[in-house]
Amino acid sequence: MTSTDGMTADVYPFDMGFLNRVAARIVNEVRGINRATYDITSKPPGTIEWE
Repeated sequence: MTSTDGMTADVYPFDMGFLNRVAARIVNEVRGINRATYDITSKPPGTIEWE
């Protein structure tokens, strides 16, 4: 996330190739994990505490 005031936030613009590599490593290397998600909901309406 990116934020300047802590009350609002926007998604960080990660490169899709990077996100694909990270998700593949999580799913392939962490036992019991079969899915990785990247929440792109801005704040508000989303909350930072969701995860």
